[in-house]
Amino acid sequence: MINLDTLFLLIIISTSLPFLAISYNYLILITAAINYNMKIKKIMESSKRLINPPKITIIISSFNERYVIERGINSAKSIAYPKDKLQIIVADDSTDETFQIAKNKVNELLTEGYDIQIIHRDRREGFKAGALNNSLKFAKGDYILIMDADSILPKDILMKSIPLMEEGRAFISFKIGHFNRDYSWVSKACALSVDTYETLERAARNVLNLPFCLSGACSLIRKDYLERVGGWSQDILTDDMDISCKFFLKGKNGLFIKDIIVPGEDPPILEAWKRQTARNAEGIAQCLRKYFLSILRSKICIISKIEFILLLIWPFASIGWITTTLFGVLSLLFKFQVTSSLFQNPIYIISVMTPATIIFFIPCYVLKLYDQDIKKNLLTIILMYYYQLSMAISISISCIKGIFGLKHEFFRTPKYGLKDSEGQWKGRYRIFMNKISILELLIAFILGALSVIAFLNSSYFLGLNLLTFSIITIWSLCVR
Repeated sequence: MINLDTLFLLIIISTSLPFLAISYNYLILITAAINYNMKIKKIMESSKRLINPPKITIIISSFNERYVIERGINSAKSIAYPKDKLQIIVADDSTDETFQIAKNKVNELLTEGYDIQIIHRDRREGFKAGALNNSLKFAKGDYILIMDADSILPKDILMKSIPLMEEGRAFISFKIGHFNRDYSWVSKACALSVDTYETLERAARNVLNLPFCLSGACSLIRKDYLERVGGWSQDILTDDMDISCKFFLKGKNGLFIKDIIVPGEDPPILEAWKRQTARNAEGIAQCLRKYFLSILRSKICIISKIEFILLLIWPFASIGWITTTLFGVLSLLFKFQVTSSLFQNPIYIISVMTPATIIFFIPCYVLKLYDQDIKKNLLTIILMYYYQLSMAISISISCIKGIFGLKHEFFRTPKYGLKDSEGQWKGRYRIFMNKISILELLIAFILGALSVIAFLNSSYFLGLNLLTFSIITIWSLCVR
């Protein structure tokens, strides 16, 4: 019979596996990312000049966007593209004055000769996916350009990207830019996190021809391919990952263009970023639950299957961190010899710390890649990791909900119309405490108390992580 000490050890090892798999895979991806520019250059050189512009439909997703919706519509109508080949649809599910603001703007552009309409739903069935599917019924274009209300399209986005949409290529995804990178420490860290994600998960996977997730903030998609896969699934929170899974399972790939940048607004407060990440974690877990067997049965090569699954298991790394940390402290408290010896085992330490150390320095490469000063952003790197650490509880709970198909809700990240360090978020779109917030608060206090045990047992690194996690989590729940 397995004793409690051995059981703890098995749990720690098993829950560490997703983190280790993702970490070592990142080492492969960062190596591939270095070759991204070379590959894209070849694709650009082989693309043909756009002679006969096809009909394009731009769909602007909108839900309570009163501070940014007019700017987003202006961006869509201002791109350099023949007016008679451009259709704009505002897919609005708003419950505030956003609908009236958008309607007034739409009426104004109608008098200027634009093919534009607003489609408003009183019931938000299927959330963003439902709104996109509903708008797709009215789309006249051969290609669909989806964008968020806070996104600002470069004027040449279509003229540059359409020639790259070869047969077999389902979509082109664009680099997410940052309107308000320097607004707060949270927005700085969020921007760096997004840039790191795009470098590893989009640029690197592109180089290796591996499955990756298109950008829900702005991507160009072939309408006929959308219709072939049945559009977006309305039972999954992450519309972008869902449609990406459908395309890759059908053997249709995509392209990520780093040099076409579409700025958007980053969350200025940690609670907004945390809930956005938790929503993504739940949606990705839903995708894993829905498509896991399809991935295994698909005709794609074994390497792509493995990478496909790795793309969908990142939320489990948070479960691994919480489990490993909690059981690590409990092993100190109850003096478990087998479990404690694991954290002193050179093989375990090297296997965990080697990729973790390398990954810590990846943001330095990313900062240089996007022309950001490394010295000025050293604190941003540290804060980014600790901010992400404070999301472990909400991510873990959301991941479990997604895997088991529990009831979910769509948290729309508030947009405040911020730019650079200007603008105000206080008093706008307040984020209220929920059941998960209360649970987070309780666990934060418990882990804060457990940090004392770690310090008293000379486990300073473990104690520091627990204490910092506790402080940042409590702080994030207070600033909303």
